[in-house]
Amino acid sequence: MDYIAKSYNKGSHIETIEEHTEKLIILFNNFKNYIEKYYNDKTIFNKKELDLIYVACKLHDLGKMNYKFQKNINKNFKENKEIDKLYNELDIKNIPHGALSCTFINTEELKEKYNFDDEDIQILASSIFNHHNRKMLDNKKNIIESKRLKKIIEKDLKYNLEIYNELYNKNLFCAYDGIEENLIYYYKDNKLDLDNIYNFWIKFIIIKGMLNKLDYAASTYLYNKKQIGINALELEPFDPQKNIETKFNKINECQKYMLENKDKNVIVIASTGIGKTEGALLWAGKSKTFYTLPLKVSINAIYERIKNNYYDKEKISFLHSDSKMMMRKEEKEGEEDYQTKYIETRHFVYPFIVCTVDQIFYFVFKSLGTEKLPATLKYSKIIIDEIQSYSPDIIAFLIFGLKVINDLGGKFLIMTATLPPVVTHFLKENIGEKNIADIKTFYKKDNKENIIKRHFIKFIDEKEFDYNKISKSAGHKKVLVICNTVKHSQEVYNILKEYNIKNINLLHSRFIMKERKQKEDNIKNFAPNDINKRKETYGIWISTQIVEASLDIDFDELYTDMSSADSLLQRMGRVYRDRSYNKNEPNIFIYNTKIGIPYVYEQQIYDYSIESIKKYNNKIFTEEDKQKYINEVYDVEKLKEGQNNYYETIKSKINTLLNFPINGLEQKDAKIQFRNINSITVMPQKFYKELEEEKIFEKYDKSFGEEKINILEEIMHYTMSVNYYFNRYCNNKISNDNLEHIYITQLKYDDNIGLSNDIDDEADIDSRFL
Repeated sequence: MDYIAKSYNKGSHIETIEEHTEKLIILFNNFKNYIEKYYNDKTIFNKKELDLIYVACKLHDLGKMNYKFQKNINKNFKENKEIDKLYNELDIKNIPHGALSCTFINTEELKEKYNFDDEDIQILASSIFNHHNRKMLDNKKNIIESKRLKKIIEKDLKYNLEIYNELYNKNLFCAYDGIEENLIYYYKDNKLDLDNIYNFWIKFIIIKGMLNKLDYAASTYLYNKKQIGINALELEPFDPQKNIETKFNKINECQKYMLENKDKNVIVIASTGIGKTEGALLWAGKSKTFYTLPLKVSINAIYERIKNNYYDKEKISFLHSDSKMMMRKEEKEGEEDYQTKYIETRHFVYPFIVCTVDQIFYFVFKSLGTEKLPATLKYSKIIIDEIQSYSPDIIAFLIFGLKVINDLGGKFLIMTATLPPVVTHFLKENIGEKNIADIKTFYKKDNKENIIKRHFIKFIDEKEFDYNKISKSAGHKKVLVICNTVKHSQEVYNILKEYNIKNINLLHSRFIMKERKQKEDNIKNFAPNDINKRKETYGIWISTQIVEASLDIDFDELYTDMSSADSLLQRMGRVYRDRSYNKNEPNIFIYNTKIGIPYVYEQQIYDYSIESIKKYNNKIFTEEDKQKYINEVYDVEKLKEGQNNYYETIKSKINTLLNFPINGLEQKDAKIQFRNINSITVMPQKFYKELEEEKIFEKYDKSFGEEKINILEEIMHYTMSVNYYFNRYCNNKISNDNLEHIYITQLKYDDNIGLSNDIDDEADIDSRFL
């Protein structure tokens, strides 16, 4: 009898278990060849790991031979009233086939043939048992304990499969007496200690992760669309070194250091404009690479820069929350089919992917279903750009994630203009100093090999900006004002409007998507970093933290709220970005407004940042001074002072992850936890009414396929993401299917200042606001 594994196109095409398994084996062998061909290190996967992956591929779907599964999928399968009665008596509709596939593990044979030990069998069984991450529940949502599971095996599999007597291992379930909801992470009698749980998890994620990767490639149209081969898993890599060397007559000292240490974990501190990105590409070479940045705008810019200058555009992609929408735009401009590109990117087929850290690092919570991420990172390189931009929570998650990557055999590069020593401290403590190359610092120099001086700072202990000075500068300079909150940026904009400045603009996160994108383009055109594109136009742009590391802009003068040291230096990086500043007067004005403390910036870091910045007041703030400043503020011993501080936050989060139980958090919750999501999507009521009058929502409900996606994109142009706090100003949600996540807000929206904190006079206000 042919046992069916899958049914496609409403049953018009079927695939047997034997055919599906053969696909996995072919892909597995092709993957081995890929590793051997493109990686010099032949020990990326050791023999035992490869043997375990191979056996997992062979056995993972044999549980589908059970009566219930075949009855549901195979029209020709003969009914058996006795087995139906058994399932009814046990109150079981069906059992995930992964649990049943485990019974085909022949322990003694595998130990003899592959030299597996008890832990190897446990890892193999746990990988197969959980390869689809489905809970083993009965009709009443109770966990199916091993006693009922064994009855199904004995009555269903054992007496209904001709092949079963040859494969059934009656001793396997001695290791499953402790079956819990999903994963066995202890042996029959001896519970693992914490160190062993971590070590078990590291081995487990390799086997299960690669099984998931191979199984998905063999199961989806990715496999069927392409010729059978490695392309269903990985595109052939590309080495950008020749393109970089062609563009640069000579690589600089920083880039040379990265190239020479491409086989090591590397931390580089380097000035803005020194060519860190090119250095990172040289370090990555032809290895599979993930390049991470904090913000979507940064990702879009770096992706375009690398694609257009250094990398084969067919082999680079990007991933963030809006990437699918942007890929549709690429397709319209002549790029490849966006649907395919998006799916292949989500499953890491591309050799180079630029992404946000939350897209890959949420595996740190050890959730079932995330193992494909670290398994891929085992043979990859990961670049962390601007690590100091993250909150202490995210820094802790990243450090633990880098520890896992290092323990798996992957490599990482951290590059930044300034690196807090507390980050270095935890990296060395968790990864080991011997596993990290010497930390090097590089400064941008002029033609005479002098370090470029870019900033002259003035600290002003006042709560208000000097608006007269700002307005005067705007007549002959490109002036940037950065505020700690959206509210303050709107207030500053309204005040400066009274000065009749010809060119004044506002950019923050509370503009609808369409207008924000236009404003981002406008600010880049107003103050481009490229000296050849600069025009003699002057005026003011007022913004928030969103310009700190996301936009490649270059202003003449900065007025800013005091912030944390790392944020402050990022803001300075928007002024005289690649130019020398030789005047004996300030071009950076820092005001101690105390806005956003302690909600935006932690009080401890803010206080230390002020204390140290005063030492550099009224003088040129050199690149060396900036690193000294960071070292002073983020000094490890200093940060240990007080309770609930920056240091303790990172330390406690790392320890929590180390001790976190396997499958202690569901995958969807892990994503939320990593991102620390506390936001909602809103549409101002004025736009909702306009779209309703144009019957856009009605058209959306009646449309299909690409037309529906086009309408959805149009709707999303009128939305924005805001703090969950703003749900109190939302009357209801859009009621249409798939749009229920969009709240309608009654707050006033103005094209010049965005969404305010004031109720719209024409809004439909419910009783909560009366």
